[in-house]
Amino acid sequence: MYKSPVLVVFFLCLSVFSFSQEPDSILLKKATSAFELASVNSDSALQIAKDVLKLSKERRFTKGMANSYNALGWAYMHKGKMDSSLVSLHEAKKLFESTSSNYDVVRVNINITEVLTKQSRFAEALDYALEAESLANKIGDLPLQTDTKRLLGILYREQGDLEKSVSYFNQAITGFEKLGDIRRSVNTAISLSILLRKMNLADSSLTVLEKCLSLAQNQPNNDYQLAMIREHLGDSHYQKGDFQASLGDYLAAFRLFEKLGNMADVAYEAIVVGKTQVSMGKYEDADRYLSMAYAVSDSLGFTNYQYDASVELAALYQKTGQWEKATKQLGMSLQLKDSLANQMQLQKMAELKEKFESEKQEQEIALLKANIDLESSRSRRRMQLQYFVVAVFLLAIILAYLIFNRYQLSQKLKEQELRNQISSDLHDDLGSTLSSIDINSRIALLKIDDGNLVASQLQKIQENSKTILDSLSHIVWSINPSNDSVQKVISKMKDFASEVFESQGILYRFKSDEEDLESKINPLIRKNIYLIFKEAVNNSAKYSFAENVEIEVGFKNQWFHLSIIDDGKGFDIHESGEKGNGLRNMRLRAEQIQGDLTINSQVGQGTSIHFKVHIP
Repeated sequence: MYKSPVLVVFFLCLSVFSFSQEPDSILLKKATSAFELASVNSDSALQIAKDVLKLSKERRFTKGMANSYNALGWAYMHKGKMDSSLVSLHEAKKLFESTSSNYDVVRVNINITEVLTKQSRFAEALDYALEAESLANKIGDLPLQTDTKRLLGILYREQGDLEKSVSYFNQAITGFEKLGDIRRSVNTAISLSILLRKMNLADSSLTVLEKCLSLAQNQPNNDYQLAMIREHLGDSHYQKGDFQASLGDYLAAFRLFEKLGNMADVAYEAIVVGKTQVSMGKYEDADRYLSMAYAVSDSLGFTNYQYDASVELAALYQKTGQWEKATKQLGMSLQLKDSLANQMQLQKMAELKEKFESEKQEQEIALLKANIDLESSRSRRRMQLQYFVVAVFLLAIILAYLIFNRYQLSQKLKEQELRNQISSDLHDDLGSTLSSIDINSRIALLKIDDGNLVASQLQKIQENSKTILDSLSHIVWSINPSNDSVQKVISKMKDFASEVFESQGILYRFKSDEEDLESKINPLIRKNIYLIFKEAVNNSAKYSFAENVEIEVGFKNQWFHLSIIDDGKGFDIHESGEKGNGLRNMRLRAEQIQGDLTINSQVGQGTSIHFKVHIP
């Protein structure tokens, strides 16, 4: 959230305020200012808190030290240093407990709960939240009680105890209303409405949201919150099957987000508007909104919304018989299609196995009858033996036929998998870039009199064209049989590492094992190995600020292994794992080829990536 620079200057001035008052009271004011400044300027807050801590230690002022540690912990949290935050907050808690200040213990418990929740350590967070609730009830402080109830609602929701979560959310809403904090009351109520829909209580969700709408409409400059309420009202009506009401709410949310210029929210609302219009049979309107959602998501680089819009468009075109468009959209959602194809293959294999087992069982019964007949009649034994030989011969033919068909099916599936992969690469690597070229060229044509703008758009078109050429080169390389050897893969890795690191002035060492280098790797595995390597090298060069990088690759005993270690700035693996498409794509590619990918990093301690995969 944006904060006024005047507020920052005020807190900084307070940090150097003269000691005309009692020294201890000044230290407490400075610690409080550092805590409040943490969300605005965490670096300044850290400096103020450290200064107060130093003075408080010199004077052995326990309350000053406790408040300083509390401010330090809060500032570290806003900088993303969660471990340092917890260390400081636990120090604050010990000092507050030594002064028997229950109010301050509740405050620091709430802060610890917030940090642990950000780390998804919900069980630990719940212990601190329950302790905070008990103390807040004991001292009867309504603001602390309300904050604690809200946190407990979140924690019980995350742990699956939905009934307790509903109860605590309701208590928090009531508390915020008593305090006159309408904005937080409405935000908490929206969380409650989502939970109620998850419990299939759409009517209860609507009741909560209608009250939210009544309260939010009376608040100034509240368009975003109103848009969120409208969106969730649409979700609740949709869950009930009331598509007309749902569409009205979605469109209201769409217009509010459009007014605010929140294009990501505009893209999402366009998707749900289009989906609802499909349910109502308004196919032309649905096509317009879903196509808009796809275009906006593409311009923003939001691939998740692009995928959702593509799936909905494919369903729409299938429903309206526009098969060419449906085929194109289905190609854009190829990952889902691949998943379905894998399931079908597993089902076919199960059917073949069942058929084989059935025939095998029938043959065993026939053999048992032949043995019984041998015991009763020598003449019948000869005939049964002949039957048995014929049956075995036929079974052998059937088994050979099944094995041959299974082999052919396997080969066809491999060919189809390669075709699908090429199609996916063409779409993923070239589709969005070609769309960007189209947009840039249109802008240049519209603004042809603006020389600077046209030059800028032409520069972008040139860069995107180079990207397409690079992508095509990679696709051709990945399907060329002459590149199937381990040696060729490692050679391409060396070339890429040299090109990237030398241009950045980064020292690197590339070591490769000399065993089994002529072994073959199929195109799918080879492509994913190289893309994982490429992503890791790009991340190291662009974001780590590393000076040295160690790379080791090799192939031994049918295992391809790769490690990349840099001495860069590192990162918080939990936070980046949720936000970064690059790390997510590396993991998805490793899963696709059943590889083992390990990423280790800590802020200030560099990053190491280890990957291995079995090559059949």
